[in-house]
Amino acid sequence: MKTIEERIKDVEDIINSTTNDTAKRIAQEKLQVLEATKNAGTEGVIYDTLKQLETLLNQGIGTGSVDEAEVTKIVDDELKNIKIGVGNLDPSVLAMLGGSTKVSLNLSLPGGIVKSGTSSATLSALSEPENQIVLSDLLALNNVYMYGAAGTGKSFRAGQIQDILQSEGSSWDLIEVNCNQFTSPLDLIGGQTIEGYQKGKLEMAWTNVDADNKKYDGAILLLDELPKLDPNTAGLLNAALAKLSERKVDDKTGKVIKPTIMNGRGQKIRLGNMFVYATGNAPLNEADPDYEANFKQDLSLQDRFVGSMYKVFANYRRDRELLNGDGNNKGYLFIFNHMMLCREAILEGQDGVSFANKGFVSLRILLSMKRTFIEYVRAKNTPDSIIRFCPKSIIVTLNSFLEIFTENQRDIIKDKMLYDDFVSTIKSRQDKKYKLDAEMNPIMDDTQAELDLSNSLVTTYEANTKSIISCNQ
Repeated sequence: MKTIEERIKDVEDIINSTTNDTAKRIAQEKLQVLEATKNAGTEGVIYDTLKQLETLLNQGIGTGSVDEAEVTKIVDDELKNIKIGVGNLDPSVLAMLGGSTKVSLNLSLPGGIVKSGTSSATLSALSEPENQIVLSDLLALNNVYMYGAAGTGKSFRAGQIQDILQSEGSSWDLIEVNCNQFTSPLDLIGGQTIEGYQKGKLEMAWTNVDADNKKYDGAILLLDELPKLDPNTAGLLNAALAKLSERKVDDKTGKVIKPTIMNGRGQKIRLGNMFVYATGNAPLNEADPDYEANFKQDLSLQDRFVGSMYKVFANYRRDRELLNGDGNNKGYLFIFNHMMLCREAILEGQDGVSFANKGFVSLRILLSMKRTFIEYVRAKNTPDSIIRFCPKSIIVTLNSFLEIFTENQRDIIKDKMLYDDFVSTIKSRQDKKYKLDAEMNPIMDDTQAELDLSNSLVTTYEANTKSIISCNQ
């Protein structure tokens, strides 16, 4: 068989001998593109395409009867199947692309390469040791189970992993199952309803196709609060999780064959790229008295996560960064400082008994307070604002949160979080006149005392808290 280069030369000779100028022009233009991209497709596909061109052009030599539409169709169909890589680009284009700096991450998964370009916005999340461990488990086809107190960012981390994977070049869906005693097989593998067939969330994650039939490169199946899942339904999930790392190789083709499960229609569905990320407040085989809704799960379910079960703690440094940011987004350490003191007061509780079964301080409430504060300031600076008469103060947010505790618990928490100082600071801050940036956010800064206190809270907490997730173990 002739080489690709020899075939191209043959077609060029044929083009030069044809009398149909229009067909010659079209074929020359398309052939140039084929030459530039010949390394991107398989030799067999390009060979067949050139052979079709040769036959078509031979038919037209001397008659001028070459069908130019057919020439265009043959080559256009081929070009649809060709992907241009870096090796196919002109040096001038590569030089132009080199003008911007980007950190890249290539994730090799069975069945293909998941490619992600990591921008500065996600680089911080990527470099977290906890996320590095989770990404390692993803690549190794391990299921991950994160357990720890409420508000420690377990579910939040699943979103971070999704952002890292799909920051550029790959699409990953995040499919969440809120596990409880009412979660049914229908919710997981799908089934028939009065409105027709309903896809299950496990089914969607397994096949990388969502409820609207949108196709993804991969899917993260977030099993939130897994210990609350009814054990009967957990058994169905258990069987699927056991298959995730199975891989067989076809003796004839050498191709990797991924496992299948049955969906709600009784059809076998083939695994795509799926990563299972589960969360809970306690180990799977414990019935924690602080969380009455938990079931003691079968040890076989725990075995699906063996070696990748991690106890996690709150991340003060990350929460401070997400709340306070940098540049014009500073000035919110007064919220961070008092709410971290509030968090610690709740966990410490009274006489060795934590108040965490009543409520907890999460990143969500920190960000809620920040947004509420911003809207208050905007209203005060906008004469026709819809909330100009009585905008909500974050004092209302704070008191609403504290209401979930008993009166005695509230008194203890208020004392330890310096409640009166917090309220005084809020009143002073929200009634100031601020310059607003282009997005109507107040331009503020933190005081040195606020910076010192936040640093002390973070360093003290990190010194006393050691996650079992570490790159150094």
